[in-house]
Amino acid sequence: MKKVFAVLLILINLSSCTISTLTKNKIEDNNIIYSCVGDFDGDSRIDSIQLIREGDVVKIIFKSKRTIKTQDIKLNLSNFYCNVEDINDDGCDDFIINTMDEGTENIFVFTFKDSITQVLSPSIINEQINFIKNGNSYTISCGNYKSSIKSKEPLDLKLLYSTTEYTDYGKAIITEGVLVNNKNQPKYTVSTTYKLNSLGKLNFLDIKIEPYIVKDN
Repeated sequence: MKKVFAVLLILINLSSCTISTLTKNKIEDNNIIYSCVGDFDGDSRIDSIQLIREGDVVKIIFKSKRTIKTQDIKLNLSNFYCNVEDINDDGCDDFIINTMDEGTENIFVFTFKDSITQVLSPSIINEQINFIKNGNSYTISCGNYKSSIKSKEPLDLKLLYSTTEYTDYGKAIITEGVLVNNKNQPKYTVSTTYKLNSLGKLNFLDIKIEPYIVKDN
């Protein structure tokens, strides 16, 4: 009976104590706006990714068995969704963020094999898709692909949408847009299909320019 009483006293004393612990890169749970898991560094072990909001700054935090990496990212995350897949076929999962910003759906792709690297963004896409005006001729070229149309009215290219899809070429990225006139009225649709290789380069597979069709409500 004395032994039982002594054990109870020890349990009561332990329950009344608080044990302080030290944590590396401590993060408040209410700052986490997104989290997911995957094998992002290719070591066949589960890693985690968190998006953390600290004031006006958004941080991406990568945690593996071996390391913790943090990087600030400049994204408008008021309206977004995320996806995890190996989009560049290098054997590692990639982290994909799609955001809506002023009516445009943008895509951002991050890899984590050596460091946190942004391998795809609207600025990278815009650098690769060339819009050439020559009189009443308009040409869009991407890598070895190009397509041209003629128009009596001035046109400008407006990219609207980028996402990952399964296509006739397998897993790929689609970027779509429109050619608009001076009144911002769409006249042609533009669709480009490409893959992101393991070196972060865009390999274009197809480009199409077709007349814009007004859909009936």
